[in-house]
Amino acid sequence: MRSRILSVIAAALAVAASLSGGVAPAGAAEGTYYVSPNGNDSNSGLSPSQAWRTIGKVNDFTFPQGSLVYFEGGQTFTGCLVFDSGNVPNSSASTPFRVYSYGTGQATIRSDCTGDYSAAVTADNVSGFRLNNLRLVNGGTTAAGVLLQNQESSTPTQSIVIQNSQITGFTTPAGSSSSLGGAIQIIGFAVNSNNGPMNDIQILDNRLYGASKTAPDGPAINGWGYGQNITDVLVDGNTVYNLGMRPNTVGGAITANGWNGAVIQHNKVYDIGANVTSCGGTSGILAYTSSHVTIRYNEVYNVEPYPSYVSGCDWDGIDLDGGVDNSVVEYNYTHDNAGNGLLAYVDSPGGKPWGPNTFRYNVSENDDNIKAQGGLMGVVPRAPTGALSIYGNTFFTDVDQRSKSTASACFFFGYSGGAWASGSQIRNNICHVANRDQYGRPGQFYYNPNGQTGMPISNNLYYTNGAPTWRWGGTTHSSFAAWQAAGLETAPVWGDPLFASAGNGGTCTWNPATGVGPQPCPSAYRLQPGSPALGKGANIAGNGGLDYFQDPIPNPPNIGADAG
Repeated sequence: MRSRILSVIAAALAVAASLSGGVAPAGAAEGTYYVSPNGNDSNSGLSPSQAWRTIGKVNDFTFPQGSLVYFEGGQTFTGCLVFDSGNVPNSSASTPFRVYSYGTGQATIRSDCTGDYSAAVTADNVSGFRLNNLRLVNGGTTAAGVLLQNQESSTPTQSIVIQNSQITGFTTPAGSSSSLGGAIQIIGFAVNSNNGPMNDIQILDNRLYGASKTAPDGPAINGWGYGQNITDVLVDGNTVYNLGMRPNTVGGAITANGWNGAVIQHNKVYDIGANVTSCGGTSGILAYTSSHVTIRYNEVYNVEPYPSYVSGCDWDGIDLDGGVDNSVVEYNYTHDNAGNGLLAYVDSPGGKPWGPNTFRYNVSENDDNIKAQGGLMGVVPRAPTGALSIYGNTFFTDVDQRSKSTASACFFFGYSGGAWASGSQIRNNICHVANRDQYGRPGQFYYNPNGQTGMPISNNLYYTNGAPTWRWGGTTHSSFAAWQAAGLETAPVWGDPLFASAGNGGTCTWNPATGVGPQPCPSAYRLQPGSPALGKGANIAGNGGLDYFQDPIPNPPNIGADAG
């Protein structure tokens, strides 16, 4: 599936190169329609000089197969576009129905529809739907920017692309009993009970944002499947920010919910969840009751309550939440989040097992900075029922936590005990804790008060310039020698990892739409000559072959994300 999605990326980028300028082709044929504020709905719509004027005309017209609707760039059109099998009866992946801007700049669609399931643009059972180079703005109390669903068929709606667009101002309407709202909603559990499946959805190179950090906007990409009837999804190259969300929001800025087969990559997600006061939300990127999800090459930061903490929990960077299996989180950079940089929330909602899942070659800097969760990486609320592999990650914090009675741990395990599933492992990670609580103590390397067991632990490197502690069950091991003597880990390593510039990863400067790999600014966590991490890792079968910096992984590897 991943190779197929990557081939789709190449094709999508080629299409974007030819269309993103928004200039209409000369001599456009029948099936190409124009909309302009200077037009007239009695016109044919078939040329700029014969343009239609209103969104109402577009909604009421029945389009031939393969049609293209152009809105004039730089102009604003008020209304809500609705496309379904009534007005787009014959669209397909090979003969797509397209909605673009023409001329100079982006056309703006300013919504005026209301209701729990309203959207500036609705595409219902329209295979081959393409939305490119538009700006969608909430003109009132519209719930969503784009609503993708299939309320009409049991056959999958195929091949949908939302690309190069700006979407702003959308959230669940105040007082609504629905949880639908935000920039892009993908719904496999339809409101009319026809839970039609959808396949091959691409959300590419968009800007999904609010006006300010505390704007109620969000989430960016959300919705829910019926079981896992949303399949083969690519979320790539999006910039997501200023989504303060409603106080009771749960989920993530980007949420894979009921998806089977997805890649979420090259997205920059920041300033998320300022208004949230609930638990169960929010995260930067989250998967829930989904399978075969790969989350990679993303930067996630400033997921946090703002301007100050009121109540609630989470604010995690990246979360594989309840009911997720066969998924991997790799090559991501999380930093300055209020909660965990990485979270495995290992519940099994509806009996859907969690795991096997993998977290590898990620860099975390100064996460859990208000100790919203308790650790840089969390595994909660209990021991995972499916295998959990955590290897080759680098965790660093030097956050001042002197307002706290204890500082954030590197690994925070659970609210109950239990044995981890066979095949689990914690290997080759670096934990450098330089944070301090009100007593001057650094965070613990493990906070495992309930004594979860069954995860082979080996070849992790630990370092602090304070008094080190490992909490395991009822015992606190207060020196590296005591941890070694406990026999809980094979070949642990102690010492300054000699990072290139610890604490200076900062915020990366990059364009998600042109992202090709992990972001370079965590080069602050490259290992320098003489590091005790060099060549001290355990070889791991099926290790992905490349470290965070895309260097080949030798045998034995280095410890941490700079494994090569």
